[in-house]
Amino acid sequence: MPVIPDRPSSGGPETLNRRRIVTSDESAALLITIMSSAMLGSSYVAAKVGVGKVDPFLFGAVAMGIGTLVILAFMAWRGSLELSMFKRWEFWTAPILNTGVVASQYIGLTMTSAAVAGLIVGSNVIFVAIFSRLAFGEKLGRNRTIGLLIGFLGLITLTTKWDLTTLNAGQLVGDLLILTSAVFIGLVVIMSRVALKHLEYDQWSLSLHMFLPLTLLLLALMVGNVANYNGDALPLMVYIGIMCSTVPTMLWVKALKHISVVTSATVLMLESTFAVVLSWLVLGEQIDQFVIIGALLTFAAIIFVAKQN
Repeated sequence: MPVIPDRPSSGGPETLNRRRIVTSDESAALLITIMSSAMLGSSYVAAKVGVGKVDPFLFGAVAMGIGTLVILAFMAWRGSLELSMFKRWEFWTAPILNTGVVASQYIGLTMTSAAVAGLIVGSNVIFVAIFSRLAFGEKLGRNRTIGLLIGFLGLITLTTKWDLTTLNAGQLVGDLLILTSAVFIGLVVIMSRVALKHLEYDQWSLSLHMFLPLTLLLLALMVGNVANYNGDALPLMVYIGIMCSTVPTMLWVKALKHISVVTSATVLMLESTFAVVLSWLVLGEQIDQFVIIGALLTFAAIIFVAKQN
């Protein structure tokens, strides 16, 4: 009798187990990224209140200084403080990029609302997709493309309410500064993928933080008003330094190893939705049908981008 060749194996138990582990890691990474986005979203409300009491650069310098101390303490406990990390060029690129993120954001918050700022920052996913394509050749695929388009539509709905005449000159400048921050965020996301090949997640998080206090303080001395200080802002600085900076950054960086940069950036669009809701609850900023529609579009974008293409 002729021998019938065996059908190609789809993989034994070990292969299936590896697939389950990968899927589990990806699901956990998505949940961690959502948690991170919630904490980051609360920063706009806290910063909006804080920059009204303290010079924006000084406010950022103190908050980031507190966050840096927390990371150093965590790394000392974990045993990941190593001199070798200082030899990596990526470690020294991070503070330059992150200064652009924080400085642009805090100045912009003095000119526009916390809700709008949080929503504009969500546009960083567009830049992440572009930079990822250029740097890694990462394909978007159908679902990701649909998700990006839906997310961008939601962003426009939330920020402009489809009426550009509502924007005044000061708010427009503030919005552009926040958009500049979004571009820098896109660069940080791409740089994170490169850096994590050689650095641990907490080491990279440290590099994103540790030089910010100095650079922001120098900016405060050169162009800010360091005399504008109110002790009432200290609790906000502590909150931002820990819960809106250190903790969510480490969570996000750790999760980034298991999902693509585009997926990560798209899920982080939830940060914008959280910012809007908290701005409404805490600051009493207006929420209307445009905000609701925009938030729903953001959730839809995340669902699309999280699907396998």
